[in-house]
Amino acid sequence: KKTILNLLLLVLVVALLSLAATAILLAFGVLYFDNGIQLNFHLFDSFQNTWFGWLIVLAAQVILTTVLCFVPGTTMTFLILIPMLYDRLWQAFLIAFIGVMLSSVIMYLTGRYGGRRLCERILGKKDCEKASDLLNRNGVAFFPVMMLFPMFPDDALVMIAGTLKMPLKWFLPSILFGRGIGVASIILGLGSIPYEKFTTPLHWIVFILIAALFIAGVLLLTFKLQKHLKKKEEKNSKKGS
Repeated sequence: KKTILNLLLLVLVVALLSLAATAILLAFGVLYFDNGIQLNFHLFDSFQNTWFGWLIVLAAQVILTTVLCFVPGTTMTFLILIPMLYDRLWQAFLIAFIGVMLSSVIMYLTGRYGGRRLCERILGKKDCEKASDLLNRNGVAFFPVMMLFPMFPDDALVMIAGTLKMPLKWFLPSILFGRGIGVASIILGLGSIPYEKFTTPLHWIVFILIAALFIAGVLLLTFKLQKHLKKKEEKNSKKGS
């Protein structure tokens, strides 16, 4: 019963936010009615490559990904949509990268100063417990890796990192590395891979092998880093005693 109520509440919140966003876009002329709701491409083309056009897209990304952080796939949706708005991939990457960094910092600060209870209200107790368990079990060394791979709950991990008061000198490089590579992989990497030239099974085998070797290399480096940090912690503990 509780799960159904939470699901209905989620649907209601998303619906209200969608209606509010549509009303705002209609008010500013981004959308208009003509046998249905239409996108004003002329208006978009007029500010697409201007500084305020960049700012509007960036603000929309940061606000919506932060407010809807409890909805799976929100960030991924923007990473897929933004390249469709710009002809130059470097523009799309720059906007998406800055947006992801800003939303990550906002969620970290929310966790740090709002506390665990606020995080559970925003993300749900289950996701918070999962993220907390991952960080406590694997240690801070694995945090950049968990930021890198999409199978981990990035937004929950970022917010829980705030509640655990992860040092900023580790948090900031971690998201720059992990989420930065993730954004680049989606916008620059996946878009530049010549899939049309993969004409034989051998091409796909080589591609998968390279990807697997890359993942294995990242994990190996992470294990070594974790081992190093553990030894350093034990050494400092012995000095303290």
